[in-house]
Amino acid sequence: MELRQLQIFCIAAETLNFTKTAIKLGYVQSNITSQIRQLEDELNVKLFDRLGRRLELTSEGKDFLKKAENILQLCQRAKSEFSPDSFRGILNIGAAEFLCVYRLPKLLFEYRKQYPLVEIRVQTESYKPLFGLIRNNSIDIAMALTNEIGQLDLDGRTLFNEKMVVVVSPSHSLALKKIIEPKDLSGQCLILSSEGCGYRPIVLAVLEKYDLKPSVIMELSSIGARKECAICGLGVTILPQIAAKDDLQQGKLIELEWKGPSFDVKTQIMWHREKWLSPTINAFIELCSSMKN
Repeated sequence: MELRQLQIFCIAAETLNFTKTAIKLGYVQSNITSQIRQLEDELNVKLFDRLGRRLELTSEGKDFLKKAENILQLCQRAKSEFSPDSFRGILNIGAAEFLCVYRLPKLLFEYRKQYPLVEIRVQTESYKPLFGLIRNNSIDIAMALTNEIGQLDLDGRTLFNEKMVVVVSPSHSLALKKIIEPKDLSGQCLILSSEGCGYRPIVLAVLEKYDLKPSVIMELSSIGARKECAICGLGVTILPQIAAKDDLQQGKLIELEWKGPSFDVKTQIMWHREKWLSPTINAFIELCSSMKN
């Protein structure tokens, strides 16, 4: 028994005419007759009495019509629950603080416009703890700053290429230099992200490569706090350009022309490769991919 046969039967029960049924469904009449006959053979009952050129439902046909209509209604209801207008459920996202401030709001705004019935929960977390949250199913997807996911059980996509900039306060001694090289960081106060940040290893690798010895390293988990410390003249910090944009335009920070290895990083979206991606989750991933740079 196929849904198509039930649809044909219900239309035929309404029109009581196989020719009209064929026209309404865009089939040839012989196909309508064949499908009804197959349905009758499978059910082992007669659904229609053929009285000359007239069709009438048999008592068994009338009884089966109610069941067929119920089946089709249930199928339509199940289908509609997964249509864009009826997406429901909860979407759990884990993301770095930077992304919660500078990337997620626009993505969530677009997602909410398309899927207003989905409840969204966002958990702010640094890069490494996100792996555990994905693995224990506390979150559906994660967004982080890193060039390599490096986890065999995770899948992901690159969404944004984040240009990193070296910035200081206009009052800082390095603000007078047109170009700075790795050696210029020696003896400076370097304001870094805390352990677990996705791009921290990139910065530390440069320090190690050139054997750089900052006078002191300040570690702050908040990107906003790192900016404010740099604005106050406490030291040099390295930030995603989008995070420093407003402060650079307002003259609170100065971007130094960096002549050294690139600090650039990527915004990645990640999920467990064995997790079933529900329509709600998959819709968010596809939206992010469509808006990537």
